[in-house]
Amino acid sequence: MPSSPLLVRPVLAALLTALLAIAPMLATAALTPSASALTSVSAQSAAPSEPAADAPAVLDLESLTPTALAAGGTLTARVTVTNTSSSPIAAPQLDLRTRGARVTDRGAIAEWQARTEVDTTGDPVDSSSPGQDLAPGQSATLQVSASSEQLGYMDQPYFWGTRRISLTLSSEGTPLASLYTFVVWRPAGAQDAVTQSVLLPVAMLDPSALITAPDAFAETAESGRLADLVDLAVREDVDWWMDPALLDPPLVAADTADGDGAPVTEPADPADGEASPVPTVPAYEPHPVAAPLAATLQENVGERTVLAMPYAHADRVALEAAGTDALSAAVTEAGQQAWQEAGIEPYGDALATAAQQTRPETLETMAKAGASTLIVPSSSLRTDPSAPVTPSSVGSYATEAGPRTVLAPDPVLSAEFSLLTGTTDTEQTRQRLLAETATIASEFTSAPRHLLIAPDPGTALDAQAAGSVLDILAEAPWIRPGRTADLMDAVQTGEWTTQTQDESGAMLTLGEIAPQQVQPTGPDEIGTYTALPRAEPLPLTSRAVLEDLAGSWERLDRLGTAMQDDAALDGPRLMALSGISVGWRGMSGVPAERARETGNAVDALLGGIHVEPASGYNLISDSAGVPITLSNDLDTPLTVRTSLSSDRPLVRISEEQPEVTIPAHGQADIAVPVEAIANGTVQLTVGVTTVDGRPLTEPVEVPLTVNPAWENWTTLLLVIAMGILVVVGVTRARRTGATTRVPGVHVPEDPVELSRSGLSRPARLSEPASPAPGGGPAEPSLEPDDRTDTQEDRA
Repeated sequence: MPSSPLLVRPVLAALLTALLAIAPMLATAALTPSASALTSVSAQSAAPSEPAADAPAVLDLESLTPTALAAGGTLTARVTVTNTSSSPIAAPQLDLRTRGARVTDRGAIAEWQARTEVDTTGDPVDSSSPGQDLAPGQSATLQVSASSEQLGYMDQPYFWGTRRISLTLSSEGTPLASLYTFVVWRPAGAQDAVTQSVLLPVAMLDPSALITAPDAFAETAESGRLADLVDLAVREDVDWWMDPALLDPPLVAADTADGDGAPVTEPADPADGEASPVPTVPAYEPHPVAAPLAATLQENVGERTVLAMPYAHADRVALEAAGTDALSAAVTEAGQQAWQEAGIEPYGDALATAAQQTRPETLETMAKAGASTLIVPSSSLRTDPSAPVTPSSVGSYATEAGPRTVLAPDPVLSAEFSLLTGTTDTEQTRQRLLAETATIASEFTSAPRHLLIAPDPGTALDAQAAGSVLDILAEAPWIRPGRTADLMDAVQTGEWTTQTQDESGAMLTLGEIAPQQVQPTGPDEIGTYTALPRAEPLPLTSRAVLEDLAGSWERLDRLGTAMQDDAALDGPRLMALSGISVGWRGMSGVPAERARETGNAVDALLGGIHVEPASGYNLISDSAGVPITLSNDLDTPLTVRTSLSSDRPLVRISEEQPEVTIPAHGQADIAVPVEAIANGTVQLTVGVTTVDGRPLTEPVEVPLTVNPAWENWTTLLLVIAMGILVVVGVTRARRTGATTRVPGVHVPEDPVELSRSGLSRPARLSEPASPAPGGGPAEPSLEPDDRTDTQEDRA
């Protein structure tokens, strides 16, 4: 009857454990001169010495190949040596030494790399040819190689893993300085592997730099930190923990300046005579530097996992603690709008905490602040951070707001990756990462695991250095590429295990994390993460600064509701939200400065709205319209209402004022109805509000004299005066009219005129005129008309 695999597996596991226990001793005995030497090496590894104050040289690892050394291969190391002493180094030579035992404890890796003393244990495996003498300050590159046979590592597949090596500079047989690094031995037949993903923080250090420091922002976007970040982000082998502000370039005014920097103006209309030219209203367009970056990121999303940071990497924990609900809502709304416009659906909203500040209350606060995913270093979620088996970087934590997925990046891997800034020894970091991942992959477990590397968001990663390490990790045969979403899916589907020897194929994870497992941890002097006695305090932005920023945001919101186009508010809004960035934790001066800058920007915008009432008013009727001129210096029309009130109840003002649209860089004249109630003097308070009644301008006071009786008395006096005039006129007309109607004619009437009137006819001359008495001219003799005058004619 064939043996059952379930029975054979434990036996093989026991045999393998025994072999692992004796293999280090066998390998070390073969490569070291005596057992006493091995004891000496172990003691040195456990307690590394301080660096020598008079170290004569600095060693910089240039390359170490191959990535994985197999049987028949050759290990080649190149080191740049710089003479830092005041004396020449004669015939410099590079010696290669190794320790044959496989590293099974990650702590031993940290101890080995932290060593600074000169390694003189045992004979070198091989040495380079002596180089030319090095003068003080001079550098040279030395190369040493050793075959797999010379190194003597055991070629059985289960002995694969990390090996320690040292590269020592010697001069004429005298060792001077040593560099401690690693090589991964991977003989044929080794199958152990671990999945790995990198969660890259894609965020600006200062989200408002494109507004507050445009020249510096343009420089970093072209060839600085931001350019490197984008170059890394577009790689297919990284996932994103992204600030949506990078996808949302603010609108800025297009350049409307002439060659001398003066604003361009429209020429005056000749019909207006000597009228001044009118400044043009600038058009607003996406930021010319930020917009291409946003487009590049949007085009390269692909199939990667994207987790959402709060907009402008806002400190939602600080907002939650301060109770500034308006700012919290603004951060949420801005982020949702940016993701929607970019067409990207994040896998979750993630907040992170540092290992030193982790405690159960921290996770509760993060969940309450709106995080669906918590990013917590794995060392702060394990009862024993140095346990021999490293689980996958994921678990679940029950909070008062509900269960939360916990991403638990490896703190050592993340810290090492954060060193890839271009100013450190990139090759050393690369070898450390290879050693760490190989040691984890070779740990004794049958359940698959998935590691997560999450660099510090504040690190200025160098694209070339980090990219080269990512390329090497992709070549490592014990690393399989993965996506961060795979970790999160394991929690959502429940396909996970906490048993190291589980053979179901379920992922080995942290499982359900209990509050007592959550603890603050931090690196010791050699970089190993251990538990701390207490958590470090979280340096949150002060409540006063947050309230100041909240007040500025509320004023921006008011103005935005009145503006036909609120593009001019993009800059101040970004400044306000950037003032609460996580990057400013512990830097109280920066948030306070952002609050001042935002307040000044809002004041300048609101200062473009003017109320221009007359110097005083006299109200002499029951009701009248108070004339007011509203001016708008902004680049967009405003739809507003006026606000009118008095300090005494002598007038009645309508509470519902009509909406008024003020043109951009123009004026609007309105008349506000006021009804008089009693005589007296009141102070009118005049202001401009939004349509929903929120104030936009500071109130302006003008005096109003109210005397509605004046109108009644004036009207009465006018009526009396008119009556008197009418009576006088009638009386005078009567007297004048009686005299003209007395019968008889006092003087001869003109016959021609009489004939024209139709009342009589001209008299006929009957005979020549007789001379007048006294010799005067003769008078004609008048003869009556044949028609006899009737009483009607006389009338």
